[in-house]
Amino acid sequence: MKKKAVVALCSLMAVLSLAACGKGKETSPESEWAGVYIGKDGSLLILCEDGGGYINGGTPDNYKIKWKIDDDEIVIKCDRFEKLIIDIDDAEPDDTICVSGKEGQSWRDEDFDRTEIYEED
Repeated sequence: MKKKAVVALCSLMAVLSLAACGKGKETSPESEWAGVYIGKDGSLLILCEDGGGYINGGTPDNYKIKWKIDDDEIVIKCDRFEKLIIDIDDAEPDDTICVSGKEGQSWRDEDFDRTEIYEED
């Protein structure tokens, strides 16, 4: 009887601790979109939750970026490409997204797919 009470108490504690971990924790749009994206033309885009990241346009150079979500767009800024836009209106992070550049800059529009760089067990 004593053993059953201990098992029941431990089970209750585990359930309550799991519920407490998720309580009040809201995911921000930035954390939902953070990840690694591979372009159809070989480019690489890394969006970090803190608003930083990297972009590689298929060259040996990686460029640091800053990004933010502004209305229904992800706005990416970096020295090399000035300003890139991803339209996320009605899009989910796992959808194919298009990174578009401003007119007159060297970036060509490119479709990207999110990829997992590791698998959770």
